[in-house]
Amino acid sequence: SSGINAEWPLRPGTKKILEETQKAEDRVLDLTQQLEDIKLKLEECENEKVDLLENCEDNEDELEAVVDDNEVEQKRLDDLEYTIENNIRVIEANKNELHNLEQEKRQKEDKYDELDAKLKDFERECVEMSD
Repeated sequence: SSGINAEWPLRPGTKKILEETQKAEDRVLDLTQQLEDIKLKLEECENEKVDLLENCEDNEDELEAVVDDNEVEQKRLDDLEYTIENNIRVIEANKNELHNLEQEKRQKEDKYDELDAKLKDFERECVEMSD
């Protein structure tokens, strides 16, 4: 025999030690693989965290833009409300002025009617006197 495949007689316990060593090496390989898997998973999580942070920043920027737009719109609405309130005051003042002018017109019409009646009386008296 060549001696390559020859079974050497093992000392008692050596076979057990070789089996335990093989089991330990297999366990180390298994743990090493698990560690690599965990590292990959951790890297994926880290990438996902970066993506989420970028999304948050984008959302914050978008929110800030919306808040700015809302502030501008609120100012515009406040200005509009102020203008409307002023216009209502002007309308109320104009209504009062119109009411006063209508009263004055009625008083002048009454005065005119009164003077017109006096004039007619005077004309009648003149006509009667000339008769």
